[in-house]
Amino acid sequence: MKGVIGLFSHDDIARKSLYTLYGVQHRGQESCGVAAAGDRSLRSWTGVGLISKVFDEKYSSFNHPDDYIVIGCASGENVSNGVPPIVIENDRFKIALALDGYLQVDKNISYDKKFAESLQGNLRDDVVEAFKATMRKLDASYFSLVAAIHDKKEMHSYLLAARDYRGIRPLFIAKAKEKLFIASESAAIEVLEGMGEVFQEKRDVTPGTITLMNSQGLKEIFVQDSKPATCVFEWVYFARPDSVIEGVPVHIARKKLGHALVKTYDLKTKYKLEKRSRDDFAVIPVPDSGRSVTTGVAEALDKPADEGIIKNAYLGRTYIIDDPLFRKTASDLKHNVIRASVKDRTIAICDDSIVRGTVSESVAKSLRQAGANHVDFLVSYAPIFYPCFSDPENKPLAAKPFEGKPVEEVGRLVAEGLPSIDEVYYNTPENILNAVGLVTKVCIYCSTGKNPFK
Repeated sequence: MKGVIGLFSHDDIARKSLYTLYGVQHRGQESCGVAAAGDRSLRSWTGVGLISKVFDEKYSSFNHPDDYIVIGCASGENVSNGVPPIVIENDRFKIALALDGYLQVDKNISYDKKFAESLQGNLRDDVVEAFKATMRKLDASYFSLVAAIHDKKEMHSYLLAARDYRGIRPLFIAKAKEKLFIASESAAIEVLEGMGEVFQEKRDVTPGTITLMNSQGLKEIFVQDSKPATCVFEWVYFARPDSVIEGVPVHIARKKLGHALVKTYDLKTKYKLEKRSRDDFAVIPVPDSGRSVTTGVAEALDKPADEGIIKNAYLGRTYIIDDPLFRKTASDLKHNVIRASVKDRTIAICDDSIVRGTVSESVAKSLRQAGANHVDFLVSYAPIFYPCFSDPENKPLAAKPFEGKPVEEVGRLVAEGLPSIDEVYYNTPENILNAVGLVTKVCIYCSTGKNPFK
């Protein structure tokens, strides 16, 4: 997964682009890069590590008064095949691009490079036609991308954004007078409003379109009919809670998932909260994506939420680690328990999902060791039975052996395999669709097997 940004502005663009890039850092923590363009040139800078590390010294390099376009990328993917933005060139155009998405390619080439290679094969004297042809060719792929394009013949540059017609990955734009701001999520752009930027228009990029900005203004070009299938995990886990995706606030959707869990399992009765004091019961989140659902659970139970786990934010995402022993160790290092919050209490802990179960068991075990006398796991997502179609490797999934069983039974059987957890309560796919509200416009393949590509 990646976070991408693009800015067109003649006003302090280097500083604003860096601030916007920080706003998508959560989507990629392995590497980052930017490309800057003006009337005379296009240049790029990339490096391995967090944005603060890569651009601590290089910031001044792309702070050039002639530049009015900057694109950037924070990547969570393997850096061995190169760090985006990727730069290609022919006799007329020099192009830097970065994308968040998936292309069906060999593991030895990055998605950005594959798109760039396909684009270069179509690149002649009309850069927009080259992007349109490439988008239509990559029908079995998905992407939200940004590109800086320097026209060496006309001596000016364009900012371009494109989104595949399924719109699986988000992309957001904000228009100000003679300015355009693009980012994977709205929150990254809205930060600039607090710094004085005023936008006339804010919206999601329409799937199946190209958005083009140059000195002549903004143009939206329709390439393919939209058939939306935005990944529902954006609302469950990937996105920042202060973002709004396809008009749906992420925090509100996650709270609704918490409400749905309490209602589906009648947890208010189960915990007998009218007789249970605050001192012997706690609803706590697995930070950070569990916080909003915890708020929803606490609201529905009519009891306050508490903090019980502190996350070391510098260890990155642990669920993507393949080695199970290393994954467990990383999880143990990542989470520390506030003993005073959990000792001698029944704990209802809320998290976004259970994938393999290693991290969930590690967290629950830490709660037990800190003195919790009962641990239930409340999961805002549904059981995961299928690896994402973009990750076809046969990785073990905790719920997979129980596919086809009622969701309540799946939770019970998964809990039996996680010795530190008493009960697992999953949401249903129906609850998830209702919480997000875009019932026919999201992808929930990993739980239901309904593939938007088929």
